[in-house]
Amino acid sequence: MDFYNIRKEFYDGNLTQAEAQDFLNFLGSREAEELLSAEIIQLWSDQIKEGEPDSETTELWEKINLKKDSYPKSVLHKRTPIRKVLRLNWLRAAVVFLLMGLTTLFFVQNNQETNQTPGQELHESFITNSNRKGEKTKVTLEDGSVVYLNSQSSITYPENFKTNRYIQLEGEAYFEVTKDPGYPFRVEAEGIVTTALGTSFNISTFMEEEKVAVTLLTGKVKLNQDGRDDYLELSPGEESLLSPDIPRMEKYKVSAADRILWIEGILKFDEANLEEMVKVLERWYGVAIKVNGKPKDLSASGVFDNQESLRNVLTVMSQTLQFEFVMDDKMITLNFN
Repeated sequence: MDFYNIRKEFYDGNLTQAEAQDFLNFLGSREAEELLSAEIIQLWSDQIKEGEPDSETTELWEKINLKKDSYPKSVLHKRTPIRKVLRLNWLRAAVVFLLMGLTTLFFVQNNQETNQTPGQELHESFITNSNRKGEKTKVTLEDGSVVYLNSQSSITYPENFKTNRYIQLEGEAYFEVTKDPGYPFRVEAEGIVTTALGTSFNISTFMEEEKVAVTLLTGKVKLNQDGRDDYLELSPGEESLLSPDIPRMEKYKVSAADRILWIEGILKFDEANLEEMVKVLERWYGVAIKVNGKPKDLSASGVFDNQESLRNVLTVMSQTLQFEFVMDDKMITLNFN
């Protein structure tokens, strides 16, 4: 982090809401404490001579104390490196509180905003696009980015998306992001935040154990878990399977093109078990599937295009997984011997 440039942008009001929150979080770290302490000592050496403080300095200290006492103690405690203050004499402490007072003032004034989910602003209006089972849609956003939304999925984003490119995703979507360095494009899904400038990637929460799969096709994205500072970068053809409670983020190579076949209306199973296939078919065709009997521990592979009827798909699957099926409108029953 370029601390001094970011600090200037912070006080000038040029940071985005998310960047400002990151800066406030950074101020509570040991690294920030050391930076500020070094700067204070330099200020002390350059500007303060030995001896008793003059009347102007005393008056400044009194004003700082009054200002400090007007802020909530819980906020001050959160932002103050206490053990450093205890080791400073009273005038150096005044400088600490002066710097801290500016930060606290920003924090208090923006408290209602920064405590919200990233991307949300006071009095913000939001738009939600959602699909039921069996539906797939294409959404063009205000900044020109395109979202392909899978069935049984939804996205929620601010109405002023062009300057606040934040999306909450449930389900699965493929994103083609318009590049805009001034406004990073962020997608939050089940506590996993994907950040990009201009790229294309797929995110799916349709995974076992409530994990999130992020697959990169072009460009580069940064992944991080909610509440953590570390992050993972993906390159094209890489995927990561994450959840907020996984201690270590990892990535691996995949056939990225296979992950977005659903956009083209192609259904592909690759050694999938019955449970996986049932979930996909229910979303894909908008039906409910009931399983009777005891299925064998088998897996199946197959590729079906968008024109393939559910009956044909089930017929092919039944030969491998050894079941019979009954179709009654939107209710499908699989019978295993």
